[in-house]
Amino acid sequence: MKGNLLHTIALWVRGLMLALLSVSLVAIFTEYAHAQVRFARTYGGTSYEHAYSVQQTSDGGYIVAGFTNSFGAGGWDAFLIKTDAYGNVQWTKTYGGWNQDEARSVQQTSDGGYIVAGYTHSFGAGANDFFLIKTDAFGNVQWAKTYWGTSNDYAYSVQQTSDGGYIVAGITYSFGAGGVDVFLIKTYANGNLQWAKTYGGTGYAYAYSFQHTSDGGYILAGYTNSFGAGSWDIFLVKTDANGNISSSCDIVRNANPTVNTVSPTVNTVNTPSLSVSSPSPTVISPSPDFTSLTLTVNAPCPLSDDNELGISESCKPVSGLITPYKGGIKVIGSGEFEVKVYNVSGVMVKSIKGKNELKLELSRGVYFVEVVSGGKVIREKVVIR
Repeated sequence: MKGNLLHTIALWVRGLMLALLSVSLVAIFTEYAHAQVRFARTYGGTSYEHAYSVQQTSDGGYIVAGFTNSFGAGGWDAFLIKTDAYGNVQWTKTYGGWNQDEARSVQQTSDGGYIVAGYTHSFGAGANDFFLIKTDAFGNVQWAKTYWGTSNDYAYSVQQTSDGGYIVAGITYSFGAGGVDVFLIKTYANGNLQWAKTYGGTGYAYAYSFQHTSDGGYILAGYTNSFGAGSWDIFLVKTDANGNISSSCDIVRNANPTVNTVSPTVNTVNTPSLSVSSPSPTVISPSPDFTSLTLTVNAPCPLSDDNELGISESCKPVSGLITPYKGGIKVIGSGEFEVKVYNVSGVMVKSIKGKNELKLELSRGVYFVEVVSGGKVIREKVVIR
């Protein structure tokens, strides 16, 4: 009797240990599986498809934006693919008209839907126009807008803003000062235009990336041949919440694009029509060379006020140090110093070293004068009349 009881207890303990071990192994393998999700997939039809933007979605899957020449209504259409965490297609949609339409950027919005930015030749009135599409969680169009001028305008990036609206960045041939300018459009939640700005000089300026910053403004990155030290230089623009840099900045211009509500043809691409394959791409780990370099930094649009520049108290202008007069300025210092003079476009027009007192001839206009002496920097805005 006692032996049977001990045997029963032993079997029960053994069963419990096996059950706990099984649960532990399931938990371990489940965690391992989630940590090791890796795949490579291709998605396409009989012609060609390009993807330009991807974001992980709130359900752990992915949303991919680009264009397709295999499906849709026109020459090529904007293309959205929604997948699960393993790259399996959940749904696909095309958006377009009779001509060429591309999606260059996609972001999941706060309501679970998507905002898609790109450009269209099927709608609007220019050659190519900014194209903004708002969809629900399944890719169905809620609204679509074009923003256009008389020439080509291309949108490359979009984000939802804290007020529920959208900020769209790209380039414009229709507005601005030069051949091509950076183009920034702010819309309300329904896509109606709130404001539009261009940034550039007499040459060309492009921006392909931007971010909504923690202070409510925007930072844009691209390249330009309008300013800088070389043929093409990196172009970094920081604005406030309204797209402005400073009151005296002449590289910022207001734009008034025409806004149209459009109805692109939406097609659902059936999964059997979309060929999905799992290739094994070759992975290479290169060893790039690292080189130290000297970078020339220019300010094409210096800020106009000391509080805008963020100058510390020790660097604020000293009364009487820089004195403008008709036709120039006089700089009085103690010992040796260096004077640099910039015009309102941030281009240095004079650089000279002096001692104790120095006079510089300048034509009429607004200048920013920088005096370096004994490790201290003095900056002051002067007006020559």
